[in-house]
Amino acid sequence: MLKLRIQLRGIELARVRFAISPVYETVMALAVLHRPGVHAVHVPWVRWARPRVAALPDLGLLWALVAEDTFKPAFLMPPPSTRLPELDAELRRVRATPSDQVRANTERLVPRSALVRELVDDPRRGLRRVADGLRMVYDAVIAPHWSRMSRLLDADIAHRAGILVEGGVARLFADLHPDVAWADGELVVHPGRAATKQVLLRGHGLVLCPTVMGWPRVGAAMRPVAEGTLRYPARGVGALWEFREPAPDGLAALIGRTRAGMLGALAVPTTTGELATALSVTAGAVSQHLAVLREAGLVTTRRDGRAVLHLRTARAEALIGTPTMVD
Repeated sequence: MLKLRIQLRGIELARVRFAISPVYETVMALAVLHRPGVHAVHVPWVRWARPRVAALPDLGLLWALVAEDTFKPAFLMPPPSTRLPELDAELRRVRATPSDQVRANTERLVPRSALVRELVDDPRRGLRRVADGLRMVYDAVIAPHWSRMSRLLDADIAHRAGILVEGGVARLFADLHPDVAWADGELVVHPGRAATKQVLLRGHGLVLCPTVMGWPRVGAAMRPVAEGTLRYPARGVGALWEFREPAPDGLAALIGRTRAGMLGALAVPTTTGELATALSVTAGAVSQHLAVLREAGLVTTRRDGRAVLHLRTARAEALIGTPTMVD
């Protein structure tokens, strides 16, 4: 893994933005299944997803493309064109990858499998197989969780945007990940590495993409043809698959069993209706309890389109304690 140096000055810095990528989550879902030990927080999901993916046909080429631990061909993961692109829009971009880019992106796959050589020989046909495979994988093991995943990713963006407003770019990058550093107009990824590569944006911006399935690593496109990408683990990924014991008796006695249960459920952004269903109480009762929790600084609420989402705060995390993962 190289140390990557990305200069962000002038127009490049002005074009830094956030986005979410369902196709990237799908690619990394296959990487998690291939090397679950690297992504230990996803082990509960792996146990659920593995038989579902094993039943899917014609994934040999996809497996060959994601098999390397630290390298994935860039054409599998185009920079998101909008804040939250539709999967089909991203798959169209995968299918439209120029043939010379396909060949360049697969040069580091050594040795190339027969399936990868077929892709290089006939990129148009091969890219259709890749896109069809990604659609199948998404439908099988990402779509059932996408609502919660996208909310968590969106909550991370809202959090980072707040940091940017309050502390500027320097504070944003200082808080992003231990493997990201910022100094003198330059973003350094993997600063502890000896070998260095300069990543050139050539006036294009940088897309900051929080990720669920990419946890715990951070990565960046090394040869961007337009916008660069920096992918980093979103906050609270472990909460997606965790199992929580009932609220501690002490906490329930302090704030009430229902409110304690609500804090447990608010590990990821959740609507009032979902809370009411999970706790078997009315939506009106949930709203009243949420008002008390917000006043105490234990819950934050924000609007996302037509949905109103609630999420527990760091103060609430301290009250609840350490979660227990499913074995």
